[in-house]
Amino acid sequence: MRTIKTIHDVRLIQAAQVFSDTFTEYLEEEFLGLKEAFDFDGFDEAFTLDMYGYMVVLEEGDNLRDLSVVGLDRETRGLLGSFPEFVDKVERDGESWFKVVCVLTNEYAMAYYIPMEAVAEDIEILDWLNWLGGKVE
Repeated sequence: MRTIKTIHDVRLIQAAQVFSDTFTEYLEEEFLGLKEAFDFDGFDEAFTLDMYGYMVVLEEGDNLRDLSVVGLDRETRGLLGSFPEFVDKVERDGESWFKVVCVLTNEYAMAYYIPMEAVAEDIEILDWLNWLGGKVE
């Protein structure tokens, strides 16, 4: 699991090369889109998601039923027990992943990014994503 609160976090993920260039470019676009949405006029390096809710990139092996380190505990079934505002399936260059956004207050939302390979073998999660509109095929 990786968390993104600053552009530096995005760049660390890109440098680690644990995800494809396509996916990490998407994460950078998402971060910069949030910066723009929150009408931040300063340098990219000065913007932080601390007070808005941050981005969480889930990886193969992460337990989506216990994400207590990012606020979704085991007792409520982790991500499966959340009530997302929306779920999108994103497809680019032959890859796919999900974006799950959970709004916690009027000013704070968490965005969870889940590469397909992280959940490809988990029928319960795939059914849940499909039920929420992620259109898993």
